[in-house]
Formats: sequence, structure tokens, C-alpha cells
Amino acid sequence: MAGNNEEAFGQVILTGIKTYTGAAKTNTTTVYVLIKDGAGDIILATGLTMPPDDETGYAKGALFIDTDIATGIGGLYCNKGTNTACAFTLVTQG
Repeated sequence: MAGNNEEAFGQVILTGIKTYTGAAKTNTTTVYVLIKDGAGDIILATGLTMPPDDETGYAKGALFIDTDIATGIGGLYCNKGTNTACAFTLVTQG
């Protein structure tokens, strides 16, 4: 997906610039980047290793899916830091 067109998937409508970037190495971690925002910051990524705190390039609120975890353990993390210093925390169910 690329460009400024609108795409609909069922009831979900995506607008704006959408970028599929594939595998990428950020500062210290190799991740699979799925979506970046208009500023070029990662907003959705997966990988075997969670990015360390203070790594750059992840938008505030970005989601990271850790694919190297045991069954029954949470693997979805949200960046509560900034795009210049990430701080991913586990998303838990209430």
C-alpha cells in the first residue's frame, strides 16, 4: 500500500499516506515494520526482540507485537514514550 488514496476493508476506512516498508533495522533492533505515519515514524511493527527503551523512530502510541513469546503470555506493547525515546509497556486486558 502506498499513496494518498483511500482504502476500505470491511467497515474500516484508512485515509492518508500508508506505507508498507517490510523488514527494517532501527537503531539497535531488527523489526518488521508494517505501517509508518506521515512523519516517517513507525506506528505498527513486529519482531523477535522488543525495542529497548530510548530507541528513536517509534511514534507515541506505536504498537509492537513481540512474536517470540510463549503461549498465554501477552505480546502486544504500546509506546508511552516519544518518537525520540520510546518506552514500550505491555498492553493488558482488564
